Amino acid sequence: MRLAITERITELIETADRPLDALAEEYRIKPESLTSLDLTEPASVTAAVNEILAADKVTLREMLTEICTADPKRPFITFDGKKLTCAEMLNNVKSIVSGMLDIGIKKGDRTAIILDNCLEFIYAYFALFCLGALPVPVNIRWKKNELFNILDDADVSFIICSEKAGTQNYGSFIAEYMKEHEKIKKVFYTDNNLYGESGLEFASLLASGPLDEEQLEEIDPDDIAMISYTSGTTGMPKGVLLKNNNIYKISKYSAEYWCAGHEERPFSIAPLYSAQGFLSLLINVATECDFKMISSFNPNDIVKEISKCENTIIHTQPTMWNLLLSCRIIDFARFDSLNTLVVSGSLCAPTLAKRIEDKLQCELMNAYGLIEGTSVVTMTRLHDPEDVRFNTVGRPIEGVEIKIVDENRVTLPKGETGELAVRGYNMAGYYNNPQKTSEVIDEDGWLYTGDLARYYDEENISIVGRCKDMIIRGGFNVYPSDIEECIMQLPEIQTAAVVGSPHDILGEEIRAFVVVKAGKALTDRDIFRHLFTRIANYKMPDKVHFISEMPIILAGKVDKKELELWAAEGIPENKQVLFLDREDTDEA
Repeated sequence: MRLAITERITELIETADRPLDALAEEYRIKPESLTSLDLTEPASVTAAVNEILAADKVTLREMLTEICTADPKRPFITFDGKKLTCAEMLNNVKSIVSGMLDIGIKKGDRTAIILDNCLEFIYAYFALFCLGALPVPVNIRWKKNELFNILDDADVSFIICSEKAGTQNYGSFIAEYMKEHEKIKKVFYTDNNLYGESGLEFASLLASGPLDEEQLEEIDPDDIAMISYTSGTTGMPKGVLLKNNNIYKISKYSAEYWCAGHEERPFSIAPLYSAQGFLSLLINVATECDFKMISSFNPNDIVKEISKCENTIIHTQPTMWNLLLSCRIIDFARFDSLNTLVVSGSLCAPTLAKRIEDKLQCELMNAYGLIEGTSVVTMTRLHDPEDVRFNTVGRPIEGVEIKIVDENRVTLPKGETGELAVRGYNMAGYYNNPQKTSEVIDEDGWLYTGDLARYYDEENISIVGRCKDMIIRGGFNVYPSDIEECIMQLPEIQTAAVVGSPHDILGEEIRAFVVVKAGKALTDRDIFRHLFTRIANYKMPDKVHFISEMPIILAGKVDKKELELWAAEGIPENKQVLFLDREDTDEA
């Protein structure tokens, strides 16, 4: 089942000088597919390989079924110490699907999932994919009114939830919502029933009778598989429609880069409600290796799990590593079994990337993506040079094209900074929002990401920041990541973020927010002194604010909208940190 896509492309190129008819006969494809093949165009080669492998025709239902039936006794997943074989996973999913069919869930029905990371969350994803129903994972950081907006916008009919997820009492929120909305047909709860006759214990689905597969509706590769909502950093969260086959191909191709063979043992740490989380889950499945996930995001629990030396690959976001590297327990951790670390979800600064590699003594792979592009767009490769691993997010995965454009969407020469546009496995659109869809996807299928990027070399790109994050101070364009990376070079710094704030004369002034490592102390003069010889004077922060922790949104990203609010209205008292000036200390 493993595609070995890069090997197949190499094989195709090496044999392309043979008679096309013979090559087409061997691979059982149409000769005209090879006649039009342009070996200089990656997208053209990928299209041919997709046809050879019938990859364009695979759905998520077929992906799970084929992987689990190929080797039923093989370990599938270990979740919080509970081990499941391929056969056990598939049988449990089929039982849940049978129960859902009896309840009346059908293809296309929107089903919200409001859970912490747990095995039930994974079962829910796979069961809904198999049904052709649409999972709507809910960000468990959202407040009640945000939850209600999502349930309304997605036209949700079914809900899978627990009484509490994260720090929110979602059970009571949903009970309140149901009193005013008759459209919710059933709530599947994992702990307490707060929903009367409309509630059904999720565990009871596992006891459902055998699945009559003739009841399943046909799923087309281009059918929508799920609705994943954006983080809402630029307004009301938007429902992103992701296609079955796009998710499948992203998962399979990414797995090719992560894993060199079946002996790999991945370990992923990401919230399953996020794009990083559910794609990480599916990429792990696509590796056809025994993989591990846990429910805890506590740094101590994560380090203890890594120290068991059971895994060869770990996948998490840079924000998590800022926390992990600041914990004392990291000095007693063992990383002997790790050979690869994958970071994604937010920008990983070069300084942080080097700190991670130095500590873990394994190779880092840096990935970039966005949910509108089905999560993964570019990735560094194993054994890339150190400067590429630390300073770039790599190059496009198979089937993805990129370009960097100016404000008029005209392609820029390599080396210039502009907006990144991608084409390949893009979303079908925003749910019920054609206007917003047309704003970001043009007639030629290019998705304009809103991210600023530039080519680092001939093929690898670096992400500079968000277009809206760019600060125009006194007529100069300032990219926050340049300043953040420089501040991060101070050994006392845990993390830093830079935003712009309105200014009557300059247009915008630069505000730097800094979290200092536990037990360390700095003043703004220390930071200015460090920056003075390292960055241009127009990039110097006008003010430095010391805070206890960064506000975080989906997938570990820093909430810069919140920082902009703090810059304008003041930092909340419980987030402020004051350090006594060293000169004052000496005088005392």
